Parts: sequence; C-alpha cells; structure tokens
Amino acid sequence: MTPSTTRYLIFFQYYGTKYCGVMAVPPHQAVLGVQNYLEKAAEKLRPVTPIKFVVSSRTDSGVHALCNTAHIDIEKKPGRPPFPENILAKSLNSFLKGEPIR
Repeated sequence: MTPSTTRYLIFFQYYGTKYCGVMAVPPHQAVLGVQNYLEKAAEKLRPVTPIKFVVSSRTDSGVHALCNTAHIDIEKKPGRPPFPENILAKSLNSFLKGEPIR
C-alpha cells in the first residue's frame, strides 16, 4: 500500500505585530514569519512527510491579515483516512495556542 496524500485549502488570519511577515524565514532569525508557526503546528499532526504551507500572498513585517490562504498536502500512512476539515482546523488552532494566528 502506498501512502495517500490529500490537498487542503487553508484560510487563516493573524495579528502580524510580532511576525516578520507571512512567509517563512530561516529559523535562526530573531523574528519569524507566520508560515514558520503554521508549519511547526502542522508537524504535530504526525504526517509521513513534512507539511509545507504554500501561501498565496505576502505581507510585510507587522502587517495583520483578516483572510489569507495557503494550500497544504498531507501524506498519511497507508490505510489511514484523510483528516476531516473540521478536525484539521481544530487541531491546527489548538497547536497554535498562544499565537495570534487562527
């Protein structure tokens, strides 16, 4: 059996005051991007391969977003069903607790 991959469209919002824009930056930088936090939260879903957020647009440092989009591909172990959308959203929001990202 081969692993199955499901693509999801993600809508998210954030207060950008403490971030270096939406795009990921190298982890050694003092201020990270929103994408860094989204991908760290996605690691906790225990996917077969790392989850990369493909963000649809960019913002500058300190800019807020009411609705931004990205897509992700989640590869699960063979025989495992894809995440239902509501469970995926609840899980990511839970893993982002403490960050102004939802």
